[in-house]
Amino acid sequence: MRTQVRKIGNSLGNIIPAAFIKQLGLVEGADIDVKTDGGKIIIEPIKRQTKRFPFSEKELLKGLDSHTAHADELATVSAKELGE
Repeated sequence: MRTQVRKIGNSLGNIIPAAFIKQLGLVEGADIDVKTDGGKIIIEPIKRQTKRFPFSEKELLKGLDSHTAHADELATVSAKELGE
C-alpha cells in the first residue's frame, strides 16, 4: 500500500492504514517498535504482558464443594420459619 510521509508538528510521520490497524489489533496508545533494516522501516507492535493473578483457579477452589463454597453465606433457618 502506498502512502505519503506527512509533517506532524516538527516531525515527519505516516498514517497507518485502517486495514493494518485491524489486522494487527492495534489501538490508540499501543506501543510499537520502530527500526530500520537496510533501506526499510520496520514497525512492529509490542505485545504487553498481561498481569497474572497470583493464584490459579485450581488453587482458589481447592477444598471447596457445593456445601463449603458459600459456607459464609448459609442461612440458619429458625423453627418459626419452618412453621413449627
